[in-house]
Amino acid sequence: MNVFFFWINEQGEKELITAPLCRGDVLPGVTRRSILELAGKWREFKVTERAVGMKEVVKAKKEGRLLEAFGAGTAVVVCPIRAILYEEEDVVVIKEGDDVGPLTKRMWDALTDIQYGKVDHPWSVLID
Repeated sequence: MNVFFFWINEQGEKELITAPLCRGDVLPGVTRRSILELAGKWREFKVTERAVGMKEVVKAKKEGRLLEAFGAGTAVVVCPIRAILYEEEDVVVIKEGDDVGPLTKRMWDALTDIQYGKVDHPWSVLID
């Protein structure tokens, strides 16, 4: 499963970030690539592939810049991350009472709509 963080970066821009493939420890999956391509086509926020550490995530959370986090993969499509346990402290991403963030929901809807043929898209070919 690949992990994505959606935050406001230190330059004040909304950004979707995930680890790059170049290190060899990230699955180069179809779902990951699809998320990056869809987000890039939306052109509503910066899309970045680079290493991100937990200290950076914790800092963004403490500064109120961490908006969402989700995992992505073939079996789950996208799955919201509620909290991350780091150095014996819960880094809460989703507030109590919320099920999923708006970007995670939008990505789920976009990907499953393509998968189930609800929208026309070049990634999917309907067969009669």
